[in-house]
Amino acid sequence: MSTAESLVVVEGVQKHYGEFHALKDINLTVDKGEVVVIIGPSGSGKSTLCRTINRLETITSGSIRIDGKPLPAEGKGLANLRAEVGMVFQSFNLFAHLTILENVTLGPIKVRGVKKADAEKEAMALLERVGVAQQASKLPAQLSGGQQQRVAIARALAMHPKVMLFDEPTSALDPEMINEVLDVMVGLAKEGMTMIVVTHEMGFARKAANRVVFMADGQIVEEATPEEFFTHPKSDRAKDFLSKLLTH
Repeated sequence: MSTAESLVVVEGVQKHYGEFHALKDINLTVDKGEVVVIIGPSGSGKSTLCRTINRLETITSGSIRIDGKPLPAEGKGLANLRAEVGMVFQSFNLFAHLTILENVTLGPIKVRGVKKADAEKEAMALLERVGVAQQASKLPAQLSGGQQQRVAIARALAMHPKVMLFDEPTSALDPEMINEVLDVMVGLAKEGMTMIVVTHEMGFARKAANRVVFMADGQIVEEATPEEFFTHPKSDRAKDFLSKLLTH
């Protein structure tokens, strides 16, 4: 159901890779300030869906609107859209030759035209917020994976995005680093950031999500509140998925 408040509206989206039908008639709306967690077995299309929302993947048919505007195909419109939609990936994608501070200020300076001093001031505040301000002058390789991922979150936030996409942000991290990243994400959720999160971390889904979207075989099988989904999954696919999680 899309309303005036809907920030992301995905309608009838299909995605084919040659013969492979990766996304099948996906309909999803995300309202301002909502945290939607997308879960499901590997290969269910979760990451593909996440990547279509800022057009890292093109769609075969259907439509995607961000804040009422259709996704631009390319060029300046697309660059502007990417500034509005923050993205945090499994791999941190930081620029190896730039310091942490430079990584965070690059977008605001180059894309938003923010003055360097102002960009640095805000970047330091963001690095403080994610707990890595003391690492500002280091290069990414000098930081742990968990620290790098927190820098990647700060870098996305520096652009003042309307919505943040997280594509399995903790799956490349060692177990002890996972919580330090999830804690930052829970904090963002509490502050009202609109978030779409693809993750295997069910604890995060329970704690921070307004809604859980369960995907399998390229389709949205069900969506519900975390409470409802984890205690009373409706579909056999979801029951099967959850039973496997609980037995490990």
